[in-house]
Amino acid sequence: MPPRPKSTGHTLLLAALALAACEPPGDPFGTAPVPAPVLFAPGVISTPYDDEFALTFSPDAREAYFTRGSGGRGSAPPRIHVSRFDGTAWAEAEVAQFSDAWDETPFLTADGSRLLFSSRRDMPRWGPVRTNGNLWVVERLGDSWSVPVPLPGDVNKPRVDEGRDAPERSESGPVLLAGGTLLYWTAEDAEQGADLFVAEERDGAFVDPRPLRLNSSGSERHPALSPDGRYLVFQAFRDLDAVGEDDLYVSERTEYGWGTPRPLPEPINSPANDGYPSFSPDGRYFFFASERGPGRSWSIYYVETGALGLGIEVEDR
Repeated sequence: MPPRPKSTGHTLLLAALALAACEPPGDPFGTAPVPAPVLFAPGVISTPYDDEFALTFSPDAREAYFTRGSGGRGSAPPRIHVSRFDGTAWAEAEVAQFSDAWDETPFLTADGSRLLFSSRRDMPRWGPVRTNGNLWVVERLGDSWSVPVPLPGDVNKPRVDEGRDAPERSESGPVLLAGGTLLYWTAEDAEQGADLFVAEERDGAFVDPRPLRLNSSGSERHPALSPDGRYLVFQAFRDLDAVGEDDLYVSERTEYGWGTPRPLPEPINSPANDGYPSFSPDGRYFFFASERGPGRSWSIYYVETGALGLGIEVEDR
């Protein structure tokens, strides 16, 4: 007896499975236009229950590290969380392997080999640091991370006085550029507020920390550089006529240094606090945190970089 032919339905199923196996993975940022800010990965990365802010991606945009916690308003200290894109959706976020103290503002280097962050964990030789953060780093070890160590060099400084008028001396918001330049923020003067600083990497240590000239008598924090290197975006409280309290500002690189900062347009800036800027690795999207949503907690939003009105160069998809 000749073999029974396979049913048409079975053949179509096999063909569909073969086609699905050949299809490229989905886009971690979606395919729909994003001309105005919307929540990023709602219910997974941006939730209504906690503060989420300071997002950074692996080079292939398949890992997202961010801060989740009380933001200083509750009993639970912030931790760095990670969510992974499985080709279809972002998976439920979990606490990063190395994050076991008051940790925040992660930054992944362009090659994904190092992750810098701010932490209030005890510093070697200093002991407990109580209320001030310092910059730490972990190295990628395959699918895991090394033990955190303080960023070497002259960047981290102890807070010598816990009084109300003492400088904050809390280093945070690290951004490591391709050439080894480190951007971050700290407060050296109790009357001047926080400022953006820059330091250079020499022989594995970050030295010669100095404030950027664009700082004002207000407060500048949390820098981010566009992937094409042309624009510096940061969070600031510096202008009395600003849209909100904390707003997002941008400075363009010129042959003489960074140009005069100007606020990003609405609705990126809002009457609420807006800050913690970052970019997707390909430059297509701009990410930031805002307290504009229900409950006034920090949540992560994103928008196409074209909405910034800057002409940022993006990679071909």
